[in-house]
Amino acid sequence: METLLNSLLSVAGVVLLGWIAGRSKIIKEENDHGFNVFILNFSLPILLFIATATAKPHELLDLKMGGAFIVALMGMYFLTFALNRIVFKRSLQRSAETAFVCGYPNTAFLGIPLLTSLIGMQAMLPIVVSNIVVGVLMIPTTLILIELGIVGESGVDLKQITLRVIKNPLIFMPIFGIIISLFQLPIPTVIASSATLIGGTTSGVSLFTLGLIISRFKIHLSAIVAINIFLKNIIHPLLMMGIVKTFGISGLLAKELVILCAMPTAITSTIFSVSFDIDPQENVSSTIIGTIMSLLTLFIFMYWLHF
Repeated sequence: METLLNSLLSVAGVVLLGWIAGRSKIIKEENDHGFNVFILNFSLPILLFIATATAKPHELLDLKMGGAFIVALMGMYFLTFALNRIVFKRSLQRSAETAFVCGYPNTAFLGIPLLTSLIGMQAMLPIVVSNIVVGVLMIPTTLILIELGIVGESGVDLKQITLRVIKNPLIFMPIFGIIISLFQLPIPTVIASSATLIGGTTSGVSLFTLGLIISRFKIHLSAIVAINIFLKNIIHPLLMMGIVKTFGISGLLAKELVILCAMPTAITSTIFSVSFDIDPQENVSSTIIGTIMSLLTLFIFMYWLHF
């Protein structure tokens, strides 16, 4: 419990600093976009690249773990998408963004400090694999659906959309990293060091940017926000529990996979929401309130699993 509290308080401290910077107008609102561009086009893609490029090939090819993450993350994504699209009758882009919020757990910024302190560096592999699944499958799916929603399904240029998705650094950088790992290609020291430096800024800058975003919006609890939090913090780890049993994964790894899915919404999904101007207040509220609620829900799942 102390480790969980320390991790959440550390996150809260950086977010608070960003909130103060935005609230006091030290950083003007028109400058917020620059932070979003840096995260989505530079630091996060490079972080995913270095994580995949330095992973061992046999680790990336762990079919059980990779399959469990694909089913759990994309399963939660499409479940939320269908709920919003069919039941709530929301637009394509709004449904996709909400699915991104509910399907993408904060495995990097909260999962890394929490699980490495409990397990050690062996906890990094599932975190890397989960982010590969997000980078290669979930982010492209979200971008395509948002593009379809904005352009209109009748006037869609699939070739143009495909090119825009492929050219997105969040897509090609982790794929490039996977190729380097599988073919065991050497990475020059200067490139690896530079990538580590830039990628290492992702966590702090993202949390700071979230604080800026919070200072621009009023946080409120609505029915949709409550449903998002319920799906992300409770249904998602329960889904993974069933999946690890189905895939025959047991022991410490199974527990870690469940806890990773019990993480609150990833900050990146909120930045997407603001960048594309898709229900930013709703999704910021889901992220913040969900992260606060995770203090309780994570503790319950960790206690239940005897973590």
